[in-house]
Amino acid sequence: MAELENLAETTVRQVMKLGASACDVLVADSRFTSAEIEKGSMKQSSQIRDPGVGVRAFKNGCSGFSFCTGHDRKVVRKIAELAVSQANAGTPDDDFKGLPEKMRPAKVTGLFDRMIPQLEADDVVEMAISLSDYAGDDKRITSVNAGVTIGDGVFALANSNGFVSSQRMTSFELSAEAVARAGSEMFSGVDAGATRKLTTKLIEKAGMNARDHAIMGLKGTKLKTGDYPVVMDPLAVGFVFGMAIGGGVNAESVQRKRSYLTGQLGKKIGSEKLTVHDDPTLDWATGSYSFDGEGVRAVKKTIIEQGELDTYLYDCLAAGKDSRSSTGNASRGGSIWSFRRVPSISASNLVLRRGDASMDELISETRNGVYLRLTYDYPNLATGEFSGLMMESYKIERGELGPSVRQATMGVHLVDLFSRIDMVGREVRDVFGVRAPALRISKARIGGSG
Repeated sequence: MAELENLAETTVRQVMKLGASACDVLVADSRFTSAEIEKGSMKQSSQIRDPGVGVRAFKNGCSGFSFCTGHDRKVVRKIAELAVSQANAGTPDDDFKGLPEKMRPAKVTGLFDRMIPQLEADDVVEMAISLSDYAGDDKRITSVNAGVTIGDGVFALANSNGFVSSQRMTSFELSAEAVARAGSEMFSGVDAGATRKLTTKLIEKAGMNARDHAIMGLKGTKLKTGDYPVVMDPLAVGFVFGMAIGGGVNAESVQRKRSYLTGQLGKKIGSEKLTVHDDPTLDWATGSYSFDGEGVRAVKKTIIEQGELDTYLYDCLAAGKDSRSSTGNASRGGSIWSFRRVPSISASNLVLRRGDASMDELISETRNGVYLRLTYDYPNLATGEFSGLMMESYKIERGELGPSVRQATMGVHLVDLFSRIDMVGREVRDVFGVRAPALRISKARIGGSG
């Protein structure tokens, strides 16, 4: 870590001597190992070592960026020169107010699990096989896809305001899909998980969830088009809300009027049951860090408080345009940072405040509705409209979970989605960068085929 910090500091000095007015340098050394099973057979296994340096230089507010693989100082010198030449050639930007001032990183535990770097490719293959075995452990399961990826890395960041620090990160990610058949009926169930800690119990849980939901969905039905209350599983909440809120409060999108939340600061956009934080200090969460991609100290912040929009998320560029400070949301890309990209605004870990309802209560208190476990469709962040295929959903009849719903879509404006939350679950899952409970919305338009 000291060697990487030294290279980052040295490169900053070089960039400033070349005439830049400000700069930051990320030095990274990471490793990824993955194994993928397709239709029950090993598809591929890979192990990648990825060291490199990314240099961002500023001149009169204009930025230039260049990167190289490896840590050869002669090559690093060349990319420094290239970044400065790009900055010199650009159009001045008066909105740029400078990089973050030097500050002490936060003390965040749970970023690095020393067990993960000790794993070899064979270990990851064995975990993928085990995941596949759990997902396929029933005679009705005819096909399984499963994947496991681990990562670890050291990342040193330095900037021209004197900031220099480093942090070590690990990641453990997996996904499973099981396909069940019974006669002419077929249904697939999926599950996934991500954490910074090696958690073998996650393998068993994800595999069994994929298997059980594949079997559960074999009995299907069609739904008539209409307005229904919808119970959303944490998987669905994590996918939809992660994009809807994390993308909607991106200050750059707001400034360009490309967000449905433009002009909504301080206004009511949801139910009083909706409170959302952005928290990069959570133990073992994949979006956690001690400092962000520009060196801003990690700190928990409120985005929505009892339905009222409290803040947008900023990096230093967007913050300069609004004459405020960065919120510490400059991302270098995912749970394991990349030197190949400039920082961009992103939520760290979104946390929806849990409620007091059990899953059984959410369903039993819904007399005639739909349980949505998963969709992979994104909301339109410019308009706020969401129209998604209900990939895995079930009819709720007289307060009980019924057959799976076939060929149905859900349509609702995101502000209506937030405002109609009337029940929130007490159990949470970390999925898609969101610590999400299950919740119920009182009404959404369901386009059925019955």
